[in-house]
Amino acid sequence: MRLSQAEIERFFDNPLKRREHEREHDAREAEHFDAEADRFIADESERALYVDFDEPLPPRHRAFWIAVGRVEGKRVLDVGCGYGYASARLALCGAEVTAIDVSPKMCELTRRSAELNGVDVDVLCASASDTGLQDESFDLVVGQVSLHHLTLETAGPELARVLRPGGRAIFLEPLQVGKFFLKLRSLVPVPCKESPGGGALRREEIAALGEIFGDVKMRPFGIVERLRRVKALSALSPLLYAVDGALLAIPGANKFAAQALIVFTKNHNEHV
Repeated sequence: MRLSQAEIERFFDNPLKRREHEREHDAREAEHFDAEADRFIADESERALYVDFDEPLPPRHRAFWIAVGRVEGKRVLDVGCGYGYASARLALCGAEVTAIDVSPKMCELTRRSAELNGVDVDVLCASASDTGLQDESFDLVVGQVSLHHLTLETAGPELARVLRPGGRAIFLEPLQVGKFFLKLRSLVPVPCKESPGGGALRREEIAALGEIFGDVKMRPFGIVERLRRVKALSALSPLLYAVDGALLAIPGANKFAAQALIVFTKNHNEHV
């Protein structure tokens, strides 16, 4: 009997090799984001670590915090906590926050951010694929531009495991777009900050994660707003956001979106 390619890959899948691959991946990510933390410390003052609730936010970030909603008294896991803005903001809103990152230096920035903002955040330097956290110990899991850096086939089940039934996992992530649209985008030299280990999420990956959690909803953003990264166009950000909103209202335009707000809900009957 002839095996399919998928069956062949499963047959030869070696858990030990997979774990070694994950360790190598996490080590590369940690090295990259340690360097990013060093650049942040060199370029920014500590004022950048303070949470300012009056700071204007792009539409996708406003949508993220609206989706998060009230968190007072909730147990929240911040995945890929970076320099700690989301962790500190959640704690200021009354959440019991655990922050996780593979980068030791980003973890230190998160601890410093929590200290400056006068809140308690439990910071864990570990892989999202193997957190060591208890089953169903969080009401909410969040992440901003972090999910696409993870080894999804292991991190997905792990994050679903630590989320309580009925809990939500909310992410703001870059989306993979088609080759034709990539060529169009390449005509405008927009600065890119992607790390070597990253890569935009494919819609198929999001759907697969939805199967793991039990349910998924996605709201697209970002057709032209990335042009604001061009220095000459940065003052036009409000206009670019408005154009994006109009374009995304057109049926079928979602496939050109480069960002998405993704909300997973863990079904009560899911057993990870």
